[in-house]
Amino acid sequence: MTQPLASLVRVGAVLVACLALWATPSAAQDTSAEVRTWAGQSWRLAQPSLEVFYTIPAPAKGGPDYGAPPPSGGGKSSLSMSGPLQALESFFDSGPGPRQGHRQAESITIRRGAVETRLPLASITSLTFTRQPVADSSLPPYLVRRHFRHAATAVLTDGSRVEGDYVNLGTLILRGQTAEGRLDISWEDIESVRFQR
Repeated sequence: MTQPLASLVRVGAVLVACLALWATPSAAQDTSAEVRTWAGQSWRLAQPSLEVFYTIPAPAKGGPDYGAPPPSGGGKSSLSMSGPLQALESFFDSGPGPRQGHRQAESITIRRGAVETRLPLASITSLTFTRQPVADSSLPPYLVRRHFRHAATAVLTDGSRVEGDYVNLGTLILRGQTAEGRLDISWEDIESVRFQR
């Protein structure tokens, strides 16, 4: 082989090796989740995430007051918004009503007695819920059958277990992709979920 051709082959081999190393971690970072519900259904979800939904109430007449002190800086405040023009237009055109939104949860909190343990989702390999009907529930009769007190056990990536006697994740859902499309499951309907990273 001539010297320039041998150098070109070496450079090509190094480039291929670098690309292989660069592509390998992304394949290893793909996450899936195996989910079982209290109704006995099971799914395997790709790209699972825990999403929290919320509503921001409409401001009271005369502007928002929320009991907060006025902003510092001589009463001047600045607002910065960015995004596609259509999204911003819909934000301003929607009127003074309540706004709804959602975000991805980064952690969950499990309680045992008076101790709260916040667990980052990235460190959880499995989450198993238990539930007990609430005795003497004050809810209307049509809701009593779904009134439970939930507990949870989390197994972490280091093999340790965190057991709690109470968990309430509010409006959180598990969202993921199946072969049929996107699937949203309320946390109250989940018996267990196992993450594979």
